[in-house]
Amino acid sequence: MTPRLVAAAVADPVDLVGLLSEAGLPTEDVAEPGRVFLRYTTEGSEFVGIGGFEPLGAAVLLRSIAVVPEHRGHGFGGEIVADLIHRGRELGATEAFAFTTGERTFLAALGFRRVARTEAPAAVLATRQAMGLCSASAVLWRKESDR
Repeated sequence: MTPRLVAAAVADPVDLVGLLSEAGLPTEDVAEPGRVFLRYTTEGSEFVGIGGFEPLGAAVLLRSIAVVPEHRGHGFGGEIVADLIHRGRELGATEAFAFTTGERTFLAALGFRRVARTEAPAAVLATRQAMGLCSASAVLWRKESDR
């Protein structure tokens, strides 16, 4: 069984740049307003990973989900995604979106499905990720909220 994770807000998202860069994730806009980044640890305070999101009204854009290498493959990524979606839902989101650079992603196993950008709400398409940080070839994933 995967240990329960504890989330804490990241005071200075610039501190995340190293891990995000190692994971091949964009870092140019991490310090801009409107993004929420969380640091995840086990209950024993062992650092497991990070995750972020942008609340966009009825949608939430998941950002910068990275699990440290020694903890990959143990379900932590799924726990982080579930927590981020839950937080988005508390802010009114009814669906979650995420961009990936490849066709394969653990998000598919979590109920996300690949969609065309035309299926995304305008708020998602207006983000820096959609408008340039993620290339036009980035894959967009969507999941309806589990209410």
